Amino acid sequence: MRKISLFISLLALAFSATVSAHGPVRGKMTATISIDAPADKVWDVISNYDDMSWHPAISNATADNGNKKGSVRVLTLTDGGTITEELKAHKADKMSYKYKITDMSSVKTIQHAGQDEDIPVLPVENYAATISVKGKGSKSVVKWVATYYRGYVNNNPPEELNEAAADKAVTAVLTDGLTSLAQKFDSSANESDVKIKLKR
Repeated sequence: MRKISLFISLLALAFSATVSAHGPVRGKMTATISIDAPADKVWDVISNYDDMSWHPAISNATADNGNKKGSVRVLTLTDGGTITEELKAHKADKMSYKYKITDMSSVKTIQHAGQDEDIPVLPVENYAATISVKGKGSKSVVKWVATYYRGYVNNNPPEELNEAAADKAVTAVLTDGLTSLAQKFDSSANESDVKIKLKR
């Protein structure tokens, strides 16, 4: 009986250690905003993969193959950093496109667990997103869905690369972008008009 109790105790301890030492968990953030403009007018603003002038955090965008699948886009941020993305799909008939981050510049390097860790401009890994527009009467709804992991793939991440840092950064990207887009059609649009849902 004592051996069984010891075995159960050890099993519970091992399970507890496994749970507390889990790796990164995939996040899925969905941001939506209703815009007082026809869907085709809104889509016209965001449809070109090499044009991100509607996003306030991006000062320049270039793409090597336009709206064709596989096109590589380089975004230059207003703070001087860069993000490189690959176009995975572009569906003009459905007013949507999907892309994935393939490379990013770093804002700084920190020491963590005895190693140098680069902090990218967006503290995430395996980031992919889809942006789409759908008509709703005379208005339209823009949906921006991003999936990602925190920026540190091992256990015990530094504060700069944990889930909270990733969520905060992605929330800012989606919220600022959708707010700015809506303001092109309605100057009274603000951040509170953006609805955010996060699943993990």
